[in-house]
This record gives sequence, C-alpha cells and structure tokens, in this order.
Amino acid sequence: MNTLTSLQGERWDALCVRAYGSLTQPALNGLRAANPDAARRSAGFVLPAGLILNVPPISEQEAITPVELAPWQR
Repeated sequence: MNTLTSLQGERWDALCVRAYGSLTQPALNGLRAANPDAARRSAGFVLPAGLILNVPPISEQEAITPVELAPWQR
C-alpha cells in the first residue's frame, strides 16, 4: 500500500485526485476507509499538514467516472 503526506488545508477530494488522478466516490470512500483515524480527526473534511495517509490500490473501474464511459458502457 502506498502512502501520501497531507498538505495544510487539503481536503479529501483533492487528496483523492492527487493519489489517483481523478475523483470518484468509490476511490474517495476507499481512501477514507483506509485512514479511519484521519477521517475522524479531520474537521469539515479538511486535513492538517503532515498526516501520513495510506493509499489503497483501486481497480480500473473504480478510477473511471461515469462521464468518462462511452454511452454504450454506462
């Protein structure tokens, strides 16, 4: 499992984009589930600087947003 260090004022959604290159609900949920202490401590989804967070691997399907899928794949 990879790790990332949070930046001051970084939100979970920005961290997800930095970790995976895109924001999807499954990826965000997996990121928060892999870091339950940080998820509980972050006030209003804003992270303090210097937290070392676990970044779980995600499947290719979880990394694709529905908008990126062709109409016949939705």
